Amino acid sequence: MKHISLEQINNFKNMYDKNPTNKIIENAITHNGIQSVCLNEDVVKKAKNVFNIEIPTYRIYDQTGSARCWCYAGINMIKNDISNNLNINPKELDLSINYIIFFDKLEKSNNTYENIISLDNVNYDFLNKENILTNCVDEGGWFEWFVAIVNKYGIVPSIEMPETINSKDSTILTMIFTEKVKKDVIKLIEMKQKNISVDNIRKEKTKMLQENYVILCKVLGEPPTQFNFEYKDKENNYIRIDNLTPIEFKNRFLNINLDDFVAVCHVPMYNKPLNNRYRKKYLQNVIDKSYVNFINVPIEDLKELAIKQLRDGTPVWFASEVKKMRDKERGILDSNLYDYKSVLGIEPLTKEESLNLSDIVLQHAMVFTGVNIKDNKPERWKVEDSYGDKVHKNGFYIMNDNFFSDFVMEVIVHKKYLNKNQLELLEKDPIWFDVNDPL
Repeated sequence: MKHISLEQINNFKNMYDKNPTNKIIENAITHNGIQSVCLNEDVVKKAKNVFNIEIPTYRIYDQTGSARCWCYAGINMIKNDISNNLNINPKELDLSINYIIFFDKLEKSNNTYENIISLDNVNYDFLNKENILTNCVDEGGWFEWFVAIVNKYGIVPSIEMPETINSKDSTILTMIFTEKVKKDVIKLIEMKQKNISVDNIRKEKTKMLQENYVILCKVLGEPPTQFNFEYKDKENNYIRIDNLTPIEFKNRFLNINLDDFVAVCHVPMYNKPLNNRYRKKYLQNVIDKSYVNFINVPIEDLKELAIKQLRDGTPVWFASEVKKMRDKERGILDSNLYDYKSVLGIEPLTKEESLNLSDIVLQHAMVFTGVNIKDNKPERWKVEDSYGDKVHKNGFYIMNDNFFSDFVMEVIVHKKYLNKNQLELLEKDPIWFDVNDPL
């Protein structure tokens, strides 16, 4: 039967009413909510906030209403290194996210323009099919983009470029900036259709970038080019460094070479066989410096590499799906947190099935700062989030290792931890994949 008949509905009702347990569950859920009824208390009891490998962390950042988790995770990965090199109390170090996001947006607009300039086909059918403009200047991002901005523009303390109303909640800025950039794209398309030279098109692009810079300055504040850095070290000595540029600050106080870190993923999709290297089409911020690249390997490789880096005292940037099996209030990430199968009869998708059907995506970036090892295997992971210290467990999640297996898809690790086969994968020609793929 093609359509749902009223007779079928009546049969469905009779079957439902025959089981008295259904009404009990219905009353419980309608009054308390699905997750409250399905919560597995055994999982909650086992989420112990104790780790035998742990990196001390101090300042917990808060991304508030923005979508800059990738950037906060990047700062959380490097802040201990900068604190140590300054000999400063880590609680006193506050780095500007707003500064990085300013140039991220400017560079994304340039990348969008260059995509249009370089494409042979700029018909709307093609642009829409390839999703080239869908989220061309939104605030989401990748570790490669964090690296590209920090390498090119440096870092500044937050006092030199503090948050603004529309950096804390970026919805309006992203909306109007996207519209402005897309309006520019229309002009660039028209110029190409008129066979105007690339040099003249780029002259017009420069005007567009100047306009974008002005818009971003008005909304986010003008980024500093030089500043005087004053602080007190751990011994309470007053230190002042005059006329410091953002690049000089980065070069002087960040010992970590961000270019030495690589993306290692577990993405068991139908179109991404393991033991290959992949690269995402079109999306960058800094042109030719920020392609999203990764090697695709078994999940146990990600865990092994993350543990090696944590043992050496460096946090691990990672990205995963987090919405399905988390308790934000208790700060728990666990694949068995909610028993939807027993209560509602819902069979969970496997990780591969979820990726193949776009049911999970790399939705959030955070950092691992600890892990608990039992019998030489990871049992649970300590996760630093970027929503302040008033949520979760003082700003942290406890992640069961089953969640890592099911929902973590990417870790960023120093390439010195990779084995011979993994290093060889880095040298393979990348396989390009579509913008709208779940990763």
